[in-house]
Amino acid sequence: MSIMEKAEELAEEIVNSSEYEELKAKEEAMQADEDAQELLQQYQAQQQRAQMAQMNGQQPGEDLQQEMQSLQSKMQENEKVKSFMEAQQEFNKVMETVNQVISSALQDEEEEEQAEA
Repeated sequence: MSIMEKAEELAEEIVNSSEYEELKAKEEAMQADEDAQELLQQYQAQQQRAQMAQMNGQQPGEDLQQEMQSLQSKMQENEKVKSFMEAQQEFNKVMETVNQVISSALQDEEEEEQAEA
């Protein structure tokens, strides 16, 4: 089996995982909630402002930082957003573990090759 076939198989397993299914369900629920969407749009707009400031060599102003913190608090209070963020964290853990397994196998292979040399 080729590397690409294995990658496709892994991708299919990830898509069929309970963590991914939970993430997609929570994302759909969040997108159906108008309050959640409004909060996300406001937060993304503030994030863009902060990124633009940084790209121009400036630090985001204290007002912008306070606004972002306020929006983050509101997002945590919104049950749909909070559930989505928790599901996203769980899915990210799965992906980190997958990456660690791959990295570990590659590192073990390199160490074996160096030992043989």
